[in-house]
Amino acid sequence: MIESDETRIAVDLVVFGLVGDDLSVLMGRRPHAPYEGFWALPGEFRRQGQPVDELAREALGRTTGVEQAWVEQLATFDRPPVIGDAGDVLTPGRDPRGEIVSVAYMVVVGADRVREDYGGNLGWQAVRRLPGCVALDHREILAYAVRRLQSKLGYSSLGFELLADEFTLPELQHVYEAVLGVALNRGNFRRKVLEAGVIGDTGKTRPARGKPAHLYRFRRRAFGLFETPDGYIEG
Repeated sequence: MIESDETRIAVDLVVFGLVGDDLSVLMGRRPHAPYEGFWALPGEFRRQGQPVDELAREALGRTTGVEQAWVEQLATFDRPPVIGDAGDVLTPGRDPRGEIVSVAYMVVVGADRVREDYGGNLGWQAVRRLPGCVALDHREILAYAVRRLQSKLGYSSLGFELLADEFTLPELQHVYEAVLGVALNRGNFRRKVLEAGVIGDTGKTRPARGKPAHLYRFRRRAFGLFETPDGYIEG
């Protein structure tokens, strides 16, 4: 039997989307204590016996209306309080309500797929311009998720999750620049992406300045590019 003072498990979601020129994350103001009015990631407490992966999927659907997306378990964040001999708190833990362990998940999805009401009080926040008041250890969780996303961008197809099914090469390059926070050489990027053979020309174009821009589609095959200061090279 689980006692009320035992460790509780929370699932927190880091939902990434590309909004305009910015890599953004869904956050909302906490309506109650602790950290009332502070910005926080969406999350829920696990019911007894409920698998955390199942809760993450359910919470994503309730929060965003998205049923299918790239969902990946990131890490467990556990910093319990240090209690003195007299029972007083010597060092606060990650959550002032007690011993609460967070199992964090990263979600990567096209921002246009997220329902407009953002699950209530949630909204997109640019990762590089976060609000000053962030609750709990959610800034730490988000920083970890950003590093994981940047790392996976170089050897996986994760960046394509932020695009529509059909896209231009400048749009694909913009995804990489927004996530990595660097400007990339246009010629090098174009050459390496085409040489990798992971995208195919749809034969369609979209109006653009100068000549029409070709539309491409991801070929759903192994993908690997490695970022360097001068552009991209094959990993």
